[in-house]
Amino acid sequence: MLYLSSRGREFLNMVGALVVDECGDETLIGLTVPESDYFLKHQEFTDQRLIHQGASRFQVLMDRHLLARQQALPLKPA
Repeated sequence: MLYLSSRGREFLNMVGALVVDECGDETLIGLTVPESDYFLKHQEFTDQRLIHQGASRFQVLMDRHLLARQQALPLKPA
């Protein structure tokens, strides 16, 4: 499960970008660049310990998001 604030989870659900697989792992998928920027700018941490780790957590989150987008996009013929 991704560590998300209630506001972040609400936004991701609103845009249909939060996918849960059969193992219960959450993945971000289908966000446009502006939506990703909006999410990053407005993500709020409720746990003060994670504020200092925020940059690395966002990196992991966005890496998973980009991987999921690559897997979801069909290959275009050349």
